[in-house]
Amino acid sequence: MARRQKRDNELMAEINITPFTDVVLVLLIIFMIATPLIVKTGIKVNVPQAQTSKSEEENFFTISIDAHENVFLDDKKVSVDDLRQLVEARVQQEPGVVVRINGDKSITYSILANVVDATRGAGAARYLLVAEKPKPGGR
Repeated sequence: MARRQKRDNELMAEINITPFTDVVLVLLIIFMIATPLIVKTGIKVNVPQAQTSKSEEENFFTISIDAHENVFLDDKKVSVDDLRQLVEARVQQEPGVVVRINGDKSITYSILANVVDATRGAGAARYLLVAEKPKPGGR
C-alpha cells in the first residue's frame, strides 16, 4: 500500500496541449473566413492622378482595365462585347449601383471609351473614373 500512495503523489510531467490546439484551430478558421473579405482586388492597375479625386462609400462594383488592355468585371476577365450584358444584369439586380472604372494610365482612349459606352448602354446611370490624388510635394 505504501508504494501505491507514492505514485499517486508524484507530479505529472506532461503538458496538455489540447486547449492550445483548440485555440490555434479557431484562429485558423477565423483567418480563413476573414482573409477574402480583407484582400483587395488582385488586378494591378496604375491609375492616373487627379486633384479632384475623392473616395465614395456607396454600393458599387468595379470594372478594371490593366496595362495590357484586358477588361475585368470585379476579378473576372471579360470581353468588351460581353461587358454590356454583364453590367446590365448587375444594374437590374441593384438599381442605382455605381460603376467604378479603374483604368491604367497607359491604356488607349478607345478602350476606355468602349468600356464607358458599354456601361452606359447597359443602363448604369452613375459611374466613376478612378484616380488617385497626387502626393504632396511630388508627382
